[in-house]
Amino acid sequence: MPRWLDNIEEYILLVLFPLMVIVVFVATCVRYLTVMSLPWAEEVARYSMVWIAYIGASLGIKRNAHLGVEAVLLMLPQGTRKYFDYLRYLIIILFNVLIAYYTFQIIQSQISTEQVSPSLRIPMWFAYGAVPVGAVLMAWRCIQMIGQVGKPAPAAASAKKGG
Repeated sequence: MPRWLDNIEEYILLVLFPLMVIVVFVATCVRYLTVMSLPWAEEVARYSMVWIAYIGASLGIKRNAHLGVEAVLLMLPQGTRKYFDYLRYLIIILFNVLIAYYTFQIIQSQISTEQVSPSLRIPMWFAYGAVPVGAVLMAWRCIQMIGQVGKPAPAAASAKKGG
């Protein structure tokens, strides 16, 4: 896999997060310094936040940063922990495939009805597109993590070499 594709979440978030912050900052300044408001700014911020949440969830899986119930796993014998990791990733994959499938059906309906957002007048399927894109990325990252189950984390492996 090309390196840029392996870091796709970081690149998307690198654009969306500053965009959202700048838009909210500018809209707030305009509102308090003038009598005008920017009606489109709220939609840009909302849709950016939705995309950030779903893409960020995928990045969380990639970095193994999601919360888990470690206490239960630590009570299990070392050899059986990896099977629970497999089960966890398979459940996440199944859930995300279902979410992507059903959201895709909603998006097809939005495309056929040509529904648009109130202020920006962009197709609503674009805003809703964050859900299946995030779900597919999360499923893909889980598939990658299944290949890493039982292997030491890269940071732990490099610490062992250096120490």
